[in-house]
Amino acid sequence: MASPAPASMAELGSARADAWYSGLSESQQWQLYAIAKRTRNWAEVVQAARDNFQLEAEVSRSGFYRWRDKMRQADAEQRRLAVVAAQAEAASLARENGISDEAAINALKALAIDAAMSDNSSEALKWANAAMAIKDRQQKDAELKLKSARQKTADDQLRLAREKFEAAERRENAAKGAIADTKLTDAERMAKLKEIYGI
Repeated sequence: MASPAPASMAELGSARADAWYSGLSESQQWQLYAIAKRTRNWAEVVQAARDNFQLEAEVSRSGFYRWRDKMRQADAEQRRLAVVAAQAEAASLARENGISDEAAINALKALAIDAAMSDNSSEALKWANAAMAIKDRQQKDAELKLKSARQKTADDQLRLAREKFEAAERRENAAKGAIADTKLTDAERMAKLKEIYGI
């Protein structure tokens, strides 16, 4: 199965005019790359280019591997874009149809398994990554809620401590006032202190 072609050859970078593959079309390069992914023998890939695309240029081993690395980068970027598109599509469908995250994850897993069983590894990877993206978002949401709950608990504890401190401060000030009040008798002062401290 041929690798997916990128949107344009610009994603592969511009080929030098004397590069061995400069005479190959974009489609031919992707077909050749599909062969390169199946074999470790670089000479076999070059021979396929000669047999199928009438390649006449001389190909050095290092030149071949530079081309293969460039194609690999373009392929990885294409797969990444496909995963991003699948994630967006899955999220949009789920929102539009009121589908729960769990149902969407299960559906995406089923698509991934179906694609894998059909020997379509790029589709399987795309759907599996989309399912993992939803799972990651769920985990991040849960972590955010937990962090928010912890912050609320910490805020509540701080508020309670502040209220206790302020109440203690009010009692202390009232007690100082009662002690300093010369109009009160000792018995009245003691009664006032008991009232302040709730004894």
